[in-house]
Amino acid sequence: MLIVVIPIGIMGYQSYILAEKSLTSFAYQHMATIAENKANQLDSWLEERLDDVRVLARLPVIREACQKYFDKKADPAKLPTNLLKDTLALIEGTSPSYENIYILMPDGRVLASTHPDLSHTQGYHNYELMDRLRTSDEPLLGPVYQYPGQRGWHVQLAAKINGQDNKALAFIVAVLDLSKTIDPIMLERIGLGETGETYLVNKDRQIITESIFFDWSKIADLSFDTHGIRAVVEQKKGTAVYENYSGKEVLGSYVWLPRYEWGILAEMETDEIMWPLTWIKTIGIGTSVLVGLICLLMAFIVSRRVSRPIVQVADAAERIAEGDLKQQIPFSSKDEVGRLAGAFNLMAQQLSQSVTALRQKEESLQQAYDELIATQEQLLRSERMAAIGELVASVAHEMRSPLSSIKLNLQIIGRSLGRETVLHEHYEIAFDQVVQMERMFSDLLNYSKPLEIQKKDISLKALVERCLQELEGELSARNIKVEQRIPPDLPPIIGDPDKIEQVLINVLKNALEASAHNDQIQVSAETAEGSSGAVLSIIVTDHGSGISPRNLKTIFQPFFTTKKKGTGLGLAIVKKIMDTHRGSIALTSEEGKGTAVRLTFPSIRETL
Repeated sequence: MLIVVIPIGIMGYQSYILAEKSLTSFAYQHMATIAENKANQLDSWLEERLDDVRVLARLPVIREACQKYFDKKADPAKLPTNLLKDTLALIEGTSPSYENIYILMPDGRVLASTHPDLSHTQGYHNYELMDRLRTSDEPLLGPVYQYPGQRGWHVQLAAKINGQDNKALAFIVAVLDLSKTIDPIMLERIGLGETGETYLVNKDRQIITESIFFDWSKIADLSFDTHGIRAVVEQKKGTAVYENYSGKEVLGSYVWLPRYEWGILAEMETDEIMWPLTWIKTIGIGTSVLVGLICLLMAFIVSRRVSRPIVQVADAAERIAEGDLKQQIPFSSKDEVGRLAGAFNLMAQQLSQSVTALRQKEESLQQAYDELIATQEQLLRSERMAAIGELVASVAHEMRSPLSSIKLNLQIIGRSLGRETVLHEHYEIAFDQVVQMERMFSDLLNYSKPLEIQKKDISLKALVERCLQELEGELSARNIKVEQRIPPDLPPIIGDPDKIEQVLINVLKNALEASAHNDQIQVSAETAEGSSGAVLSIIVTDHGSGISPRNLKTIFQPFFTTKKKGTGLGLAIVKKIMDTHRGSIALTSEEGKGTAVRLTFPSIRETL
């Protein structure tokens, strides 16, 4: 690993040093080229504007008008000011940077202006610039300034209008808004990446073009003292690494423009410039680490290949001794270790096959025995239940005849007793007990009989209406309202109409008996996806006394009841009917708050 990694590390370090030198040299040249290019663009653009005022100063129509005004041979009101204004407007239309162009007379009067309201503003004229023009035949550029009430920087261009004796008759003054033309030149980001910018500074170290880091209002009155700004104000030209006015380390190139007394700076953050070096460093380190890991992996594989066969044979022998007979040693070599592994694998395979055959025979015998026992138990249970059912049916049938006779005689006796006598009260108790026993025998006969169902399509809406119509008298007697929440587009239930009606009536009766007077019962329905397909559920909810958690566990057992006159077979029969329909019944209850019974049917026509 050392023999491979050390040369790679040395080569990577040397490559990094060479790349750093090359990239730095290229970046210096690149930024210097951008600064020179911006300076040339700026000089070319300003030269065009100076030519504009030079042309205006030499136009005969302007010179004649100024000469007449200067010689006082014409009434100022009669001078062709509209013609002069239109002439100035033609030049102003050549560039969007013109804010105003006007003719200024030596006495301070504006003879014509494209925007008269601006030319008369106090402090707008730069008279120092006019004094310099008296001794110069070439147009001049004034210093930049901030115009009160406006955003950005402005500069004035002026040219002298000479008379016949070469005296200054007047001045052509053009006011330029730097933000409309110079700012776009400076903000052009070709070759500057994401963090680079070019900007202008004046001799007072103020930034006079738009900044990409700060808003104009924050830097309008500030002077900056960076290495680049100090060097360019000192009229130096060069390239260096330094911190810019926003505190970032940049590689900047600066050029002084003596004709305009401006300095131009092109800067870009060193992190962005040197980003390729970071990638080179990452590749070098990653390559060294990867090669080192590969060497370690190869060393590990070689060392394991020598000791692994012996260790595997020993481990396999221990696992076979513990009962794991499926051990195989994966070796393809033909040496002594390979032959040992082959013999070991053959022995383990034969032993495993023998044990597997014995286990399969044992499992077959055990399965046959279990099936025989289960069949015997099922047969005994069926015979026992059949015998009990026959006995119960026979006893119930035999008991109904004398019970009917007792009931008939009690009715005859009851007619001869006065309602206000003490014997009539005993008669009513006996008659109620006979009726309850008769109902219990009927339920017992129904419960003991095997159910035979005939499945049909059942409309849930119609089923609920029939059940409520049958219970209408009991509901009206207790002033209990039933709220139905059944969607109209439900699919039908597949089942025996009479049996399912019996189930629903039983559940509704229980809800009615549990509810207080003037209470309410809700009947709702919904569809859902069960484990074996789509199901439809009917939910009956009351707000009665509820059922205790202890009774919920035994509520479906035969003869269990909490009612004084109940037989305890109602819910047992309901569960038997639901089981026959491959459905289910579930109760959720809370004492003092009510009970919800959910009847779930698995067969829906849409899923058949």
